[in-house]
Amino acid sequence: MPEQPLVSVIVCVRDGERFLDEALDSIAVQEFTDLETIVIDDGSTDDSADRARKHAFSPLVVSQPALGIGAAINHGIRLARGRYLAFLDCDDVWPRGRLIAMIQAVESDIGTDYVFGSVVNTDDRLNPINRPQPARLLGSLLIKRTSVDRIGEFRTDVAHAGIVDWMSRAEVLGLRFEIVDRLVLLRRIHGDNLGSRDQPNARRDLLRVIRDHHRRTRQ
Repeated sequence: MPEQPLVSVIVCVRDGERFLDEALDSIAVQEFTDLETIVIDDGSTDDSADRARKHAFSPLVVSQPALGIGAAINHGIRLARGRYLAFLDCDDVWPRGRLIAMIQAVESDIGTDYVFGSVVNTDDRLNPINRPQPARLLGSLLIKRTSVDRIGEFRTDVAHAGIVDWMSRAEVLGLRFEIVDRLVLLRRIHGDNLGSRDQPNARRDLLRVIRDHHRRTRQ
């Protein structure tokens, strides 16, 4: 087996062929080669898996039945071998230099478990629609693998707000994070975003996660 990479990048996709090449391109141009990219195809009915396999960056592509985003993330985490983990939605894009800046930030303080950066929302063509803002999103995160193992797997009973629940558990464990003063994610807003398609369930899942967070922090 090849030497352990420094970073594992996990990309989850379901029917995301429209933007997937751009997402993978943005990983490939990071000017940082000590990484592996894992694409988890969560039951796509389009050509997402084939497009990923044909990409010049040669990611590892693994298909599973349509089990949901939490199960797809967990599958990617189990396969990942890197010392750090990063995540990218199939319709989003990383700016160049993002990985190096975040690795430098997390390694500058031995006590830091993970770092976030700023996010800008864009339209389909990546034109900004707001100013960059620090955001605790999965796509704006770089985290130590040892810290991931402490937090545990993502919930699979909520299709939405999984990162909120995951970060709640990290907070209870006392894990430390920092905010990098840098744009680290271009986040596309379009009609096929998961939250846009499923607003009633998104609100339900968020309420469940908030309830569980309050119960967890009172223990």
